[in-house]
Amino acid sequence: MEATADLLDGMPRLIQAGMGIRVSSCTLANATSRLGALGVVSSVALRHIVIEEIREGREEVIAIARTFPIRSYVDAILQFAPGGPKHRRPAPLDDPDPVRGDLPKRLSVIAAYVEVMRAKQGHRGKVGINIMWKCALTVLPSIYGAMIAGVDALLCGAGVPMELPDIVNAIRTGRDMDYKPLHGTGTNASLTIAQDNPAALFADREPPKVMPILSNFAFPKRILDIWEREFDGARPFAFILENHEAGGHNAPPRNKVGFGEQDDIDSYFDRVHGLGAPIYVAGAFPSGGTRSDLLYWMERGAYGIQVGSRFALSDESGMRRDLKDAVLAQNAHGEEHLVTHARVSPTGYPFKVRELAGTLSDPTVYAKRKRLCNKGYLLQAKYEEQVDGSVKETYICPAMPEKQYRKLGGVEDDLEDRVCLCNTLLATVGLFDQDEPPMVTMGRSGALCTERRTARQVVEDILTPQYVAAEEAALTTTA
Repeated sequence: MEATADLLDGMPRLIQAGMGIRVSSCTLANATSRLGALGVVSSVALRHIVIEEIREGREEVIAIARTFPIRSYVDAILQFAPGGPKHRRPAPLDDPDPVRGDLPKRLSVIAAYVEVMRAKQGHRGKVGINIMWKCALTVLPSIYGAMIAGVDALLCGAGVPMELPDIVNAIRTGRDMDYKPLHGTGTNASLTIAQDNPAALFADREPPKVMPILSNFAFPKRILDIWEREFDGARPFAFILENHEAGGHNAPPRNKVGFGEQDDIDSYFDRVHGLGAPIYVAGAFPSGGTRSDLLYWMERGAYGIQVGSRFALSDESGMRRDLKDAVLAQNAHGEEHLVTHARVSPTGYPFKVRELAGTLSDPTVYAKRKRLCNKGYLLQAKYEEQVDGSVKETYICPAMPEKQYRKLGGVEDDLEDRVCLCNTLLATVGLFDQDEPPMVTMGRSGALCTERRTARQVVEDILTPQYVAAEEAALTTTA
């Protein structure tokens, strides 16, 4: 494996995937990026997560929040610190009203900043953030906060990030953003940043590498065509091609019924490779995401691979230890219990669920849970024309209480079998879990993990101990 200086723009061959809610935490990303991988944090629900850490009085988190270069954002989040006026108040939800919606956006901005800064501490390695496009209301704030923190890469999945070059350019030039709607979501997304005058922050910085996460040939081709035409010849640094056996959300099957050969990465890899952009391959490797998988795909023409499940089960991931141990025990007995559910996710995308006793995958546990929507990261916009001709915008989610969903004009058929991913995935990492059951999502590769591993062991297994030692020595800082 070549040294960092010989890699394309210094970007690693290995990506530690940005998984779930806080599974790919700043702790995990810090551990992997200092060893020569691209460590990636998940952007989902950071507003609630970081506010809870500040509410607990976590000195490290508060100290990093204070380094945010725009004072009004610092003041907003420190109101939740011990002794602050909002210490006992819940984190605010996104709101279609521009006045009420301003604070949640600002808190999401500084929360993303804090998470990325923590992942970057103590080394010069590369750090990325995974932006879930279906969380349309936090896409812009998360990218803004991460860019202020100096994030090296933006990985965008669960949707097609068609406006991404424009978003990056708007942030770098301090231009307000307003997308009606954000592509592929049906939800309007806006962010007012001109008053922050952020352009000076980016004057001497390279823009982050942009990496759309896609699962076919059509969307990479479309992105290249549209970005070339509409965004001054912009191109992604790389595509991440994610096979449908990957964990979390999967792109819907091409035939709209079930996954087949046309959805397998072998059916479209060579065509995407022919488009000329570098490719990382992700999702359910034959060997579980090992060096042999990396070498195989590099020989096929890929630049590298993205590995998720092995890192999700590593010691440094944010997943609760008891859940990791339960999965490892299942695997050791040859029991996989992995199901692709078509309706679990409020996004409408298929979602991988690992069936474990005591989690929300158990029908008995699901039946006992009281439905509520008090985090709101998958809220979607609904528009109704009023008598006076104006349009009223409301936010709804098919995982919210049935009565509330119907009252807001939701379609009855959308309610069945939905899971509040916000709450259950927060419970999976031990947050807000007093009354919430967890749920584990994982790819097929996770079945090959049978014993505890550290993140270092996983990275060494893929990149070799010798390479990792050299990268660690070169990337670790003492400041």
